[in-house]
Amino acid sequence: MDTTTLIRDFLKDKHDIDLDSAQLTPEAKLEDLGVDSLALLELMFDFEETYKTSIPRETATPKTFGELVALVDGLQRTSTPA
Repeated sequence: MDTTTLIRDFLKDKHDIDLDSAQLTPEAKLEDLGVDSLALLELMFDFEETYKTSIPRETATPKTFGELVALVDGLQRTSTPA
C-alpha cells in the first residue's frame, strides 16, 4: 500500500476525514484538508508504532501533504513494519 493511501485511510478511519485523491496534492496544506494538530499527532504516533521507530524531536512539523508523505516515507525506509 502506498503512503498516500495509508494516510488517507488513517484519516478516514480514525478522524472521519474523507479526502478525495484530487485533494491530496503535495502542496495541499494539512489545515485546509481538515487535519488538525491532534489528528497529525495521532497519525505520527500510529506510524511510529507501526514501523517500530521514533520521529526525532528536531523534525519539523509537516505543514503540507507532501511534507507528511515525505516524513512517513522516511519512517518506512528506516524501519521494518510489524
